[in-house]
Amino acid sequence: MSLGKNKKIALIAGVAVLVAAGVVAGSIIGKTQRSIDPSGAYTSADTGSAQAETASGEPEDIITLKTFTRKYCTSTPWVVGEKKGFFEKNGIRIEYIGEVPDPQQLPAVLNGSADIGGDLPHALALHVKEGAEIKAVTLNMVDPAPDVDPKFRHMRFVVAADSPIQTLEDIKTYKEGEKILSNSLPPSCNDFVLDIIFDKYGLDRSRIEYVYYESDLAALQALDQGNLDIATIHPPFYYLAEESGYRLIADSADSGLGAAAGTTLYYFTNRFIEENPEAVQRFVTAIKEAQEWANANEDEAIRLTGDYIGSEIRAVHYYYTGSGFPQELLEPWLNYLVEKGSLQEGEITLDDISTTQFQ
Repeated sequence: MSLGKNKKIALIAGVAVLVAAGVVAGSIIGKTQRSIDPSGAYTSADTGSAQAETASGEPEDIITLKTFTRKYCTSTPWVVGEKKGFFEKNGIRIEYIGEVPDPQQLPAVLNGSADIGGDLPHALALHVKEGAEIKAVTLNMVDPAPDVDPKFRHMRFVVAADSPIQTLEDIKTYKEGEKILSNSLPPSCNDFVLDIIFDKYGLDRSRIEYVYYESDLAALQALDQGNLDIATIHPPFYYLAEESGYRLIADSADSGLGAAAGTTLYYFTNRFIEENPEAVQRFVTAIKEAQEWANANEDEAIRLTGDYIGSEIRAVHYYYTGSGFPQELLEPWLNYLVEKGSLQEGEITLDDISTTQFQ
């Protein structure tokens, strides 16, 4: 089975490099005249407010917000928001500007090509440290509780069917004196969770060398080609990995981090928040409603997501349905940066990367 073209890209670290690498592409993206909705169809898209009619026939202001087309694991709330009417109900229209590679997403938000971004707590902290004026406005994913089906956990770590790694314990004697290759573009959930798992199981995290692959599918193909030792994948691709014979050696629950192992955030620029508080509030309300619906209607959420990304899937991510930014969900990510020497203790706080204005 062909899993797609392997696109190995040099590791890029730090927001300064991200901005430099992505500013041209972000500018091009900003000129897009058409958008892609979650059905995959192209639709005309105008930026700003539009007029729509309510069921009573009265005109109502609709606020348009721009974001990336998400043809991967984080698409579920967006698909649900569209298909189940949560965006429409809250008076917003989402303009999808096209798929944007991870290194170019922050630049696209900073230059206004997109309004809404999504990232991890430690990535947001590093971006803010480097001068990006952005803030998280609500939480996206979390890892589910132990009594929830494991297929909804944030990530899995798999090896090739013929790998000598049968369990995490085998890593201690695997390729002694050599680097162990895994897919990530730090700062990412991939390297954060795998590093924590290595610590917990007495493995040497310094042996891991992270290499960027554009997708989970490309990482799986790299296992087949011997270019990776451990691949990190996310829920929409669990079924494909199982069917293709890859061996599961761990998942995000093995980190011992609980719900924090899956924490992700939605963010806007500080300027956008200041100038468009009503738009942000409508988005936060709508996306939280969509996430709550996805958790409560998992079978249909899975079907809608699979139809959208064009793949047979058996699970999606698990989503946060509470309020605010619980300290226990974000602090482990910031503490990780302090341990690595990327931040000083207290240099970046939860208040620096998030606002409870819309909770």
